[in-house]
Amino acid sequence: MTRVTSHRARSRRAATLLIATALAAPLLATAPAHAADSGTPASTLSWGPCLQPALADDGFQCTTLKVPLDRRDPKAGTVTLALTRRPASGTPDQRIGSLVFNPGGPGGSGLDSAPFTWDALPDDVKARFDLVTWDPRGVGVSTPALRNCVQPIPVRPLTGPVDWNAVASTFSATLARANAACQARNATIAPHLGTNENVADLDRIRAALGDDKLTYWGMSYGTRIGYVYALKHPDRVRAMVLDGSIDPDGSILGLVEGGSAPDQSFGSVTQAYPLVGDQLNAVLARLNRRTVPLPDRQVLDRWVMLDAISQIVPQQEGYAAIGGFVNLAYTALYGTGDAQQQARADLATVVASLRKARSNGGNAGSVFSLVNCLDYADRPTLARLSESIQSQHRLGPLFGGTLATEYAVGCSGLSVKPDPIPRITGSGSPVPVLILGASRDGATSVQWTARMSRAFPASRTVTYAGGQHVTWAFARSWCVDYVADAYVMDLELPRADVGCPNVYAPDDAPAGGDASATGG
Repeated sequence: MTRVTSHRARSRRAATLLIATALAAPLLATAPAHAADSGTPASTLSWGPCLQPALADDGFQCTTLKVPLDRRDPKAGTVTLALTRRPASGTPDQRIGSLVFNPGGPGGSGLDSAPFTWDALPDDVKARFDLVTWDPRGVGVSTPALRNCVQPIPVRPLTGPVDWNAVASTFSATLARANAACQARNATIAPHLGTNENVADLDRIRAALGDDKLTYWGMSYGTRIGYVYALKHPDRVRAMVLDGSIDPDGSILGLVEGGSAPDQSFGSVTQAYPLVGDQLNAVLARLNRRTVPLPDRQVLDRWVMLDAISQIVPQQEGYAAIGGFVNLAYTALYGTGDAQQQARADLATVVASLRKARSNGGNAGSVFSLVNCLDYADRPTLARLSESIQSQHRLGPLFGGTLATEYAVGCSGLSVKPDPIPRITGSGSPVPVLILGASRDGATSVQWTARMSRAFPASRTVTYAGGQHVTWAFARSWCVDYVADAYVMDLELPRADVGCPNVYAPDDAPAGGDASATGG
């Protein structure tokens, strides 16, 4: 996080030139800028100290809100949502209202994400808005939360060619048993985790905050909540930022399109650290033939490498770590003398940590599957899904096969009745929103951003030239932040879409070492 100032300074001139044309003409004001509606009802929430130290120590307050378990049946019971807020840092006359965000997933915890999201936001935004978020139903400390639902991961051959049809078939059967058990253990909440319910919860949060209209920042899956909210409650939207969009014409089959996204983002890593691609190719050349024993009974295989990189690559702040990890493995395999021995020992520690983290996964994977399978009613055959997996593997040979397999068979074993969300096939809503995306988004396909733009014809889109997933505040781009800040604070959209340059600058010390050796 130390590169924020230098990034903004380096990018200011280029960004100014890029957006000058778009911002030269009068901006489109969608509503009065700062003053809150005098008729806005008072908040009904009672905020108090947070139990979580990470929140309490960072100035957050916490509360709960009871909502119906089933939005269509008030007598079916209730869900208790956990909420947190960081009060605006400015004076009372500066405050505009609440900025409510969802961190994505499905399965992401708002409470876990709140501290670093607040830290990332520009100071002007923090001065004018309370930052508010929640643990969606089934997640985190909201109750009831999904319990005892750790999902397996696909079993893939450690060496040699991969038959992705066989991997998908085996994983579908394994996942079906885990999903069925999870649903049975959570029979009350499992059928009520879908986006339609989350949208109803979001509107109740807005009302409980005392906000006549919603200011919302949807990240990744949060864009699905956002676009459905805009369709259902267009008159209740003050401002909406859809950041790292999912497909508004989504389906189970369409989700598989996201499988190759990490490969696209990895191109940004190699652009920043040119040696990393050569080093990884050399490491995989060895691991594709045989696994490598390490100290302390650890073993390096290709999936330990690729699965870890896939998790990190959507975030620019992880690029240096990827470079260091690849360089460590390269040195352990192809280095010499004391440097190689030290690298092998260090790599053994890293591999042990990665395996432990993978075996201690939480319930987010099951929330992910349940929400998607409630939202989308299509159930393609395994043969059709396998075709799509193969396609994603061709587009993303490093990560595409694994991620596409996880997306494709996620509904295996689930018997929940779908609660389909609206799908936008063309122009869907006149609400003017701000859509943010990246040309090499490492988690959601850039094509989905384009479709979201078409779904909101009065919107404006800002495209960041890089692999960062969720760009406002997190890309550290003056260009992105300039447009997003103006929209959220003053309700001003540029008269044309905006392109922003990649501002990621590698550390002064390169992440990768000498890649001249390319052992086989």
